[in-house]
Amino acid sequence: MRKMNVPMLLRSHCTKSMYKSSNVIRKEFVDYYTKELQHDVIHSSPVSLLNDHSTAFVNAGMNQFKGIFLGYYDPPSTRVVNSQKCIRVGGKHSDLDIVGNDTYHHTFFEMLGNWSFGDYFKEESCRYALDLLTGPYNIKKEFLYITYFGGCKELGLQPDTQCKDIWLSLGIPENRILPFGMKDNFWEMGLSGPCGPCTEIHVDITKQLENQSFKVNTGHPDIIELWNIVFIQFNRLTDNRVIQPLSKHHIDTGMGFERLVTLLQGKKSSYDTDLFQPLFETIRCNTNAPEYKGTFGAYDTNGIDYAYRVLADHARMITVALCDGVIPEKNQKLRRILRKSIDMSENVFKKKSLLYELTYTVADILGDAYPELQNNLKQAHKIIEFEENLYERLCKTSGKEWKKMVAIRPELASITNWMASGLVNGYKDLQSILKKDKTIYASGILPGHVLFKLFDTHGLSIETISELAAVESLQIDKKGFEKEMDKARLKSKVGIIKNYYNIEKYLQLLTKNNIPETDDSFKYVYKYKNDDYEFPKLRSKVIGLLVNGEIILGEELKTTLTNSKKNSNILLNDKNEIDIILNKTMFYSFEGGQQSDIGSIYLKDMIFQISKVEKINNYVIHSGKFVKNNLVNTYSELEDWNDCVICIDTNVRTSHMRNHTATHLLNAALRFIFPVVYQRSSLISKDKLKFQFSSFGDKMTLTHLAKIEELVNNVIKINALVESRIINLSQLLSENNVTMIPGEIYPHTGIRLIDIYTNELKSKELCCGTHVKSTGSLEHFCILNYSSKGALNCTIHATTGPLAKTAELAGKNLLEQIVRLENLVSTKNIKNDELNLQIKEIKKELQKSTDTIDLPLSYLTKEECNAKLQNLVEIALKQNIETERSSIVAEVKNSMKQKNSFIVYHLQCTPKHLSLQDILSFFPNIPILVISYDNNVIKASCSVPQEFLSDKFNAQTWMKVIFQVLNEKYNENKDKNSLKTNAKFKNISEQRAKKLIEIAIIAATEYVSILIDDKKVITEKN
Repeated sequence: MRKMNVPMLLRSHCTKSMYKSSNVIRKEFVDYYTKELQHDVIHSSPVSLLNDHSTAFVNAGMNQFKGIFLGYYDPPSTRVVNSQKCIRVGGKHSDLDIVGNDTYHHTFFEMLGNWSFGDYFKEESCRYALDLLTGPYNIKKEFLYITYFGGCKELGLQPDTQCKDIWLSLGIPENRILPFGMKDNFWEMGLSGPCGPCTEIHVDITKQLENQSFKVNTGHPDIIELWNIVFIQFNRLTDNRVIQPLSKHHIDTGMGFERLVTLLQGKKSSYDTDLFQPLFETIRCNTNAPEYKGTFGAYDTNGIDYAYRVLADHARMITVALCDGVIPEKNQKLRRILRKSIDMSENVFKKKSLLYELTYTVADILGDAYPELQNNLKQAHKIIEFEENLYERLCKTSGKEWKKMVAIRPELASITNWMASGLVNGYKDLQSILKKDKTIYASGILPGHVLFKLFDTHGLSIETISELAAVESLQIDKKGFEKEMDKARLKSKVGIIKNYYNIEKYLQLLTKNNIPETDDSFKYVYKYKNDDYEFPKLRSKVIGLLVNGEIILGEELKTTLTNSKKNSNILLNDKNEIDIILNKTMFYSFEGGQQSDIGSIYLKDMIFQISKVEKINNYVIHSGKFVKNNLVNTYSELEDWNDCVICIDTNVRTSHMRNHTATHLLNAALRFIFPVVYQRSSLISKDKLKFQFSSFGDKMTLTHLAKIEELVNNVIKINALVESRIINLSQLLSENNVTMIPGEIYPHTGIRLIDIYTNELKSKELCCGTHVKSTGSLEHFCILNYSSKGALNCTIHATTGPLAKTAELAGKNLLEQIVRLENLVSTKNIKNDELNLQIKEIKKELQKSTDTIDLPLSYLTKEECNAKLQNLVEIALKQNIETERSSIVAEVKNSMKQKNSFIVYHLQCTPKHLSLQDILSFFPNIPILVISYDNNVIKASCSVPQEFLSDKFNAQTWMKVIFQVLNEKYNENKDKNSLKTNAKFKNISEQRAKKLIEIAIIAATEYVSILIDDKKVITEKN
């Protein structure tokens, strides 16, 4: 890692006595709260949101504590201090379009904060903040302005005079303590939930003693908001927007670090601080750009200072996001900023890979506070390199087509993300929709279903769709789009249940009737005993039926289950689609890529055979069919009409568990081999596992695959413990090296962490699936297939247990057959026909293993077999060619007269492995013309050695004779030195061909006989 002495780059701007580096300023904040006020340090969470898809990134310091405020779990400590990485590039708090145009807005920033969870409250939090600012940071009170909540009559909230009195008691003049309303001084987490008034500390960076309170909250650059202290003391209810007091009060504060550094380093712009100056120096040193001057607007010559600011800002954001595991493919805002930075590097600063260089500097500046930037920099570099190559390819393809569209319709130049991969086709699709549906223009609104189609089919972001709509002078129906998204999410969960609207109706009715959600925690209840897994049966109750989309609950359900006549008409009819909801179940529903369990539900008189299980809105729906229970008193303990006993197919579940644990080990092995791997999806069935991933351009080789098998099987051999833990989000953030699926949303609580730890391979992954207790249960791991589509989508199929052993054994047997063939070939103890036959049979076996899981075969062995077979095929081909050559040469020689000085010959059998040109090469020193016939085509080739050439005799003149016989037009090029030529005549029947060839042979022979005498060419003198 390259190191840069960051503070030295700014020494020229500050006197040594007043200079305080950003790292020192950050440390002073943390030390003040930890050493002086007994707070515990909580490390910054990743910038990717783990439990919320409403925004693209963590955009405030409190995000990781949301579960505590909502009461989902207890805080790790009652007093906490934190320096949080934040990104604001979209939504309500987007600063993206402002970046570079002013002195202090950034896409990435740091938020310093302190929290009290039910400990200290208003007075202490205000005093702590003031003591820090006026003490260690040496900011004068007379430059501070304070705001507090001025009340809200609509919600019945009084002004927070308590807060005002606290600031007065701390020595702030009354004329500098200002009330503001809900917008500025009341903080809310969302439409409902914990909320409360806040007080903000503003500072006059111009340090004027005169009262400047009229500038507060006006956006004036002289007075900046520095610190916000939120008093979380209320809870906003969803109904009627009522606000109620909370039993516990909390403190949530946030101070903009870049603004603080700007103030303490005596700068007017955060770009002039040591957080940015080293980045500017990196740009200047790696390009021919002029030095950064800090100019804005009209004073910024050619916009070069603006470009400096934007690229430096974006480099910080990109480096932090990539090092925190955000994937551009899953986060289009990141990809958009990445491409903008690449474009600016190449077109403004005329330097490729400039962004790559800037990441080193970002890690140098921020690495002390966030060591993950140093640790994960290789990961960031790999993704940047991949995205640069992808961007370059797109510019040459869809980028060119889009520019043509803009030339035709200049309004399209307003589309900011013009490199979106689906933009061209998405725009064409939109035009087609607008032509077909004229009502859209009449309404002025692009409806939700159209927005969703552009999003789902073409991958366009809602921002890009909104820009396209604006080009058409249309607004977008964002609420309609959200409804379509909700439908899609529910449909994706429905699976085999065909009628989405019935399911929606079903769920509404279940909720309306207060039907409790299914308790499926029993799916994790099992033991490993006597070398086998035991899954206890579970007593449960039927609480609902869905028959062909019709809902059956309550008394109607009781009648249906107990009336034998109705049973036969409804339940036992194979044509009916039936689903059951139980109050509790041990069946695993299709989740986390793992297929559902199968099994049976036993009632008094019937058995429900389950073929598939789905989980929708926490209701577990068992799909299958009823059959009569012919076993008397199978479960005599069943008393109530809806009592039942449920049993799963233990063999299927055990296979799922083996293959799911193997999927985690496979993922870990891939991460061991490649610098960065992104899991796209997985599918776990009883026979095999399917794992789709991207290695960002790194090519998978057979050596890699062999290493993966070795790594996984080594873990199986040592029988490593597979640990399953239930944690909350707060605990998750304190864990190191956890593998998560990019873009996946996890709950606040009940998160399952699967941990498999060995010295060589480490797997720690979030997962809701079921797993074996120790890796020895996998028995063996075998890769069945590997494939890749494009640069981003690779797939591995593999299996475990008895099937893996079968695959290895089958491969070994097949390989032994091929080795025996190799030995026979090397000792020449096998005839060509037999060799070809056996090769054909082995190829059939290889193909069978690809087509069906019933005949599994190790992929590595299969590839070795294919390589050896190819070698044998080449040997067989050489032998076939040699045999055919010998046969043809003998055939031709036998047909020659004793003193022939030329050859004109009709091959009796069309060669399989040799061309007519090959045959000519066997007779290099004699004029030769060969004719063959096959599949209604006559072919002819001739060759004339140099010493036989004359004005009247060459390959062209000789072949002309054949054309004349066949009555075909011959385009002679009159090349007197023509040595070889070929001809082909199509659509000639076999009977006609026989006659024509006889005539052609005679004519060609007569022609050459006249010109050759005693093996010499008769030359005519001019």
